[in-house]
Amino acid sequence: MGEFVGVDPANLRELTARLQRLHDVLARQTPVVQQKMQKWGSEIGFAALPSLVAEALDDARDMTARTGRAYELAREKGWSPLAPAGGVLAFNQDPPPLVQLDWTALGQSAGQARHDAAELARILGDATASGTSPAEALRSVAESLRGHLDDADYLAAFWDSIAPLAAGLARRLHDRGPAAGPLLDASAATLLAAFGAALAAASRLRRPERPGDPALSRAALDALESGDPWSVGMLLKYGPPGSSWDPAVLAGLTRALLDARHAGKISWPSPRQGIGSEADAARYQREMAGFDPVAAVLTRAAENGEAARQVLGDPHSGLAYARMLVSDSWHTPGYDRTPFVGDYLKADGPIPPQGQIFDAAPAAAFLRAAVSAPRGTGLDAQRSAWSVVHIVTATSDFAKANPGALLPHEIRQALLYTADRYLPDFAKSVGHDFSSMALPRGNEAGNPWVVVVRSSHLEALLDQALQEPEEFGTFTGMMNARVTLAVAATIKDPSDADYVSEMAGLYGLVQRLHNDQHFVNAQLKDEEAARDQTALALFTGSFGALSFSNPWGPGAIAQFLTGTAAPAVDASLDTGHALEAVKENADAFRDRVLHIEVPVVQGLVVAGVLRPPNDAPWFRSGMVVPDAHLVEWISEHAETRYGGKSLQQWIRAAQEAMRMQQ
Repeated sequence: MGEFVGVDPANLRELTARLQRLHDVLARQTPVVQQKMQKWGSEIGFAALPSLVAEALDDARDMTARTGRAYELAREKGWSPLAPAGGVLAFNQDPPPLVQLDWTALGQSAGQARHDAAELARILGDATASGTSPAEALRSVAESLRGHLDDADYLAAFWDSIAPLAAGLARRLHDRGPAAGPLLDASAATLLAAFGAALAAASRLRRPERPGDPALSRAALDALESGDPWSVGMLLKYGPPGSSWDPAVLAGLTRALLDARHAGKISWPSPRQGIGSEADAARYQREMAGFDPVAAVLTRAAENGEAARQVLGDPHSGLAYARMLVSDSWHTPGYDRTPFVGDYLKADGPIPPQGQIFDAAPAAAFLRAAVSAPRGTGLDAQRSAWSVVHIVTATSDFAKANPGALLPHEIRQALLYTADRYLPDFAKSVGHDFSSMALPRGNEAGNPWVVVVRSSHLEALLDQALQEPEEFGTFTGMMNARVTLAVAATIKDPSDADYVSEMAGLYGLVQRLHNDQHFVNAQLKDEEAARDQTALALFTGSFGALSFSNPWGPGAIAQFLTGTAAPAVDASLDTGHALEAVKENADAFRDRVLHIEVPVVQGLVVAGVLRPPNDAPWFRSGMVVPDAHLVEWISEHAETRYGGKSLQQWIRAAQEAMRMQQ
């Protein structure tokens, strides 16, 4: 043991408060003093001031620990901060007794941490025994945590001691919380915010004696990853933004919670008010959506960015997690209506779940973050590229396993975002259906990381991403913009790569999907027309089975329908919509081919081989502006050579490449 001294807890608390005020003043005024003295040219050295501020903080923390222990010893002697007065409890006016305190044992951060951990265990144990809420009693522990967010020694000792209990804290706060209200009330949220902040800080700080090791040990992290998934998720929900967390720690927690969700091991706390009506059941679904632990960890990992890429960018395990994320299961489980409406509704089969709340936004944000590393040669760029490979493969797997099913809108938007970021890679992949992987460009070490995906997988991804006319328009705009870069890259690349032809391949793939999509929509009208045609055949059968060479022409059949008070047949009632859909898309494709001049000219400008005249009305603010002046200029310079080809040859090459891919 250390040196025992006799202390007055009340005086010790006053000394602690003065030390805390001293530190606050030093921390606030030191930068101002340094700035002013440097401005005045003072020769006095101020290099020691930051370390003095840090020492003042350590002294305040040490004294806080001693004060806490002194009051514990006073309570062990029978003193209480509350005493009966007039039949009610009030603050005790009698000072605590003198106590013998081990001064040196508590004069360290690690000692304070172990003390706080023991206090947490005691409070939770007392709450379990008494059935009361531990929230109020835990305020002192939370305050101590907030005061040690930059203290690696404290955080290391605290989480080593308490990680298993912290991994179930949110559920304990729920189970001992008020009888009414949300799953976690405001006091619980405040406590979890303090614990979440301490966990994030521990993930980020390094131990002073071992600079390579995080304050959060592997054993503590294992306890969290194997703890109650819902409680761990609440530490993330109420904790700081993802940028405050170490990416590797956040990635580990993400994997753990995704695994728990996939295995069906997330146990939701029961609603406080119970479920006595359908309104109660619907409210509980909303609470489940608001307190979803997986949504919480995905949100933090997406905010962090690198954590998402560590999860999906692992060449060995990333695909499994991509399959979990690229899914249509992002909704609450719903509830069974039978208790509220009676068993008779089950006569024709089971009642599907009701009240499901769909929210794929966190998963979509995670997917976006996973592919958002800057393109380059580093590890983060490599992980981002592998994330793309896994997302494309997972989308293809989803389409195969669920024919005709659509992913949630937010997920599809994330797929569109992925296609935009890796559009040149996807263009190069069209027509190659061998394998998917991330590799350095040209398969040469030191080159930026690129993606090669199977053409059939790419088609499945684009088929999911492009469902609405606006989505096709958006993606076509993305491709048009890339034609400019494709022309410039073809000029600048010393190899024989033809990026214009590669872009044309992607145009062709998207065009085929557009034809199919329009074809399906038009076939809905065909189905209605075929149904009406069948009804008409039956109808005319009782009138002598009338026969016409062109049954939908403007002749006898129209007069017949009009004569029977049915609507007259017009051109819209036609089974030729499929053919017209293809024709309309062919017209649109032809228009893009004929208007390829603008991105081609822009690409020549970007490559630096074409320098528009200063007074060119068709070139403003660095951009080619399509107008009559541009038409005249193209006509006059058709044979002028830029980057080894004439302007006319560049335009024709782009047009021909696109035309071949239709």
